[in-house]
Amino acid sequence: MGTKRNSINDATPQEWDKVTAKPNRHGTVWTKKEDVTKPVGKVQHIVPHKLPSDPLARKNIPVYTGFFKYFPRAIAEVSRISLVGGIQHGQTRETLHWDRPKSGDELDALLRHIMDQDWGQVAWRALAHLEKHLEQEEVKEKYL
Repeated sequence: MGTKRNSINDATPQEWDKVTAKPNRHGTVWTKKEDVTKPVGKVQHIVPHKLPSDPLARKNIPVYTGFFKYFPRAIAEVSRISLVGGIQHGQTRETLHWDRPKSGDELDALLRHIMDQDWGQVAWRALAHLEKHLEQEEVKEKYL
């Protein structure tokens, strides 16, 4: 990227266009040695979803055959968008996390991305909304 930058916020629009472009053949989107060692903010710890312990119930959630095998390109694109968005907000590949306070208007953003026909962003926003919805449903079930 030519000139050495201290952060993603120092990038020119042309440099940012290069960063948000598809990753190169090595999967590199933004590489800066300083970013790897610099901690960024407080990492949010989200309790991961646990699959059922019952074997039959587990088999009825075909994560690989019913998701990864169906949508490999879409999953890769949403992952790339997560990284680009994280870098835009000061994270690195190593510190990447969903900074939820910066992501509260999923449905409004989703519709804006539909209008722009930016389908990767639409998918990211839809997944974010679905994750939050399912978390709320779990809380309701737990306390009812």
